[in-house]
Amino acid sequence: MENDNLEFTLPPAPRGLCFDRNDFVKTNFSIDNFLADHQNVASLETMRDDLGVYLKVLRLAMIELINKDYANFVNLCATLIGFDKAIVKIKVPLGQLNEEVLNVKQSLDDAMKELSMWLSQRHALQKKKQLLKYYSQTINCMKTLESILNNISEKRKQEQIVLADRAAMQYNQLKYSAMKCENLIKSEQKFKNNKFGEKLIEVLNDLLFQFWNENDEANLLKVLMSLAVLDRVTETEWLMRKQAVAPLLQDIINESTLQKSKDGLLGIYAKVLSLLDTKLKLFLIVTQHSKLTFLINKYNFLVNCFWCEVESRIEVNLASIFAPGNPQIFYQRYSESLQFVKKLEEWCSTKKTVKLLRNTSEFKSFQRRWNLPVYFQIRFQEIAGGFETMLQNCPTIENGEGFILKETHSCWKSLLECWTDGIYIEALAHKFWKLSLQLLSRYATWATTICTQKTINPAVDSSLLNKVLIDSIINIYIDIQILLQRLPQFLLIVKPKISIKNDNLLRQSLSSSEKLLEGTKDKIRECIVKELFDHFNLQLRQVSDIPRLYRKTNRSIPTKPCTYIEIVSKTLYEFHNDAKKRLDNAFLVELYEALFNIMTISYFKYVEDVLTSVQKTEESLRRLKQIREKTQQQINEASGVTDGDKIRLQLNVDVASYAKMAENLHVNVNSVHKYTELYSMVTEAVKNIVIK
Repeated sequence: MENDNLEFTLPPAPRGLCFDRNDFVKTNFSIDNFLADHQNVASLETMRDDLGVYLKVLRLAMIELINKDYANFVNLCATLIGFDKAIVKIKVPLGQLNEEVLNVKQSLDDAMKELSMWLSQRHALQKKKQLLKYYSQTINCMKTLESILNNISEKRKQEQIVLADRAAMQYNQLKYSAMKCENLIKSEQKFKNNKFGEKLIEVLNDLLFQFWNENDEANLLKVLMSLAVLDRVTETEWLMRKQAVAPLLQDIINESTLQKSKDGLLGIYAKVLSLLDTKLKLFLIVTQHSKLTFLINKYNFLVNCFWCEVESRIEVNLASIFAPGNPQIFYQRYSESLQFVKKLEEWCSTKKTVKLLRNTSEFKSFQRRWNLPVYFQIRFQEIAGGFETMLQNCPTIENGEGFILKETHSCWKSLLECWTDGIYIEALAHKFWKLSLQLLSRYATWATTICTQKTINPAVDSSLLNKVLIDSIINIYIDIQILLQRLPQFLLIVKPKISIKNDNLLRQSLSSSEKLLEGTKDKIRECIVKELFDHFNLQLRQVSDIPRLYRKTNRSIPTKPCTYIEIVSKTLYEFHNDAKKRLDNAFLVELYEALFNIMTISYFKYVEDVLTSVQKTEESLRRLKQIREKTQQQINEASGVTDGDKIRLQLNVDVASYAKMAENLHVNVNSVHKYTELYSMVTEAVKNIVIK
């Protein structure tokens, strides 16, 4: 490699050599590689000569180096004379010193081994002494505990709790000391210890429910503390759940009670919550006492005892409430259940307890039991299916809630229905929001379809203006504008119902639907323009009839536009007078600009065809001039204006009237496609006509 470090610096090489001097001192230098790399640089003879030259340079450099350091070489030899004798003199003392150090090290090792042995023996004795101490404590604790347990049943309740608390302390001490000397404890003693523990727990459990029944808060607290000291929190919670909570719920949570309850499921939930204020209130208060909250393993009666048992019994004994077949009943029961859970959370003393409640497997199971996807599917069929049924091929006028069309009114009602109490469920917020956007998209698609279909009234004469279709499309446009104006109001209805931190997300997702609705504006304009153009184009085609009006008819010079222009003008003004009351001016201006753009292109072609035909006819007449009657020629010459000129003048009048009609509708004719060419064409055609 080119970047390898050099071990030393070589003397400079003469110029013109076929190799680099540093190639020889690279760590990966190879003769074969060297020759292969330079075979294309120079021939072998040239390389041999260059290598010989550089060899001489190296020899001279070596001689200079020896001469330069010769004095140092000589001095080094002189310094080393007699150095071996000095080494022999110090060899013997160093050997003696090494032997003495080894002896000292051996003595230290022997002393350390002896000390370690004594320490091990002492440690073993201390361990045996400690084991005997623990064994002695175990025996004493067993005797004390046996004495307490034998006498506890003979004492009064107040004395029983004191003895039980003392027994709990002794039993904990017994477990600790027995664990330390486990190898010394006999199997009979272990069995006896277990019996003591079982009897102590049995006594404490009996006292627990006795003090609960007697509403003795102080002694109940002591019992719970003793059980906590014995690390029996989980077992005690299970016992309270099955022996205190379960019997109370047995006659409340079942199908029979649900059928008989005047308030239905809400009545059952009210009875369940009332237990926390009555029979179970003491357990709730005591387990939340400050003396117990400082324990590492804390009681949580509300979550682990009350809620878990309530949820379990609801799933087993009230399975019918989860059936989603009837959406109204399902919504009612789901809402009542959520309300019950919220009230239960209000009983939680801290936010941590609320979190524990929501993290229980029972809470998650309770949430899963509500088949929300099926409920939404039913609501989707009701809302979306009902709206789809309303969408007809022919828009229906209804005038409901400010909307003209029944279809638009149905869309608005369907949007509001998604978020109505009795239908909307917060857990399905994302699905109902998606459904709302789908409703708007479906309405926009329907509106576009109406605009692209050929006709709404099949019986109408194709030569007449389809006013029914145009009127329907205008109604769609008006309704869409109203709907767009109401979407911000709709968003205000939705926001409080969706738990979302960033309201802009809703605004952004709704904006896509707004753009979709606004996009129908172009389709509506195109449809109206197409209908107007199809009708007006039939009239504009009558330009081709103008030559028949003037050929050999001796008509006077034209001063008024033809009938087709008057018909177009009248029809367009009728449309405008009606549309300006319903449509905004900006939309109308865009509509007329689009209409005149395509209409003028067609009109230009018709006029061009007529003028071309007139010119060809005149050329033919000119060629036949010699065979015309002299009198007829004298008449034409006397008149000064030929039939062709009258046709051109008529076209000029028509185009001027056409332009005036566009200007009256606030259309800039100079920006209309082909109008400039049309105007120039008819102006050019009449510029040489002299009217006398």
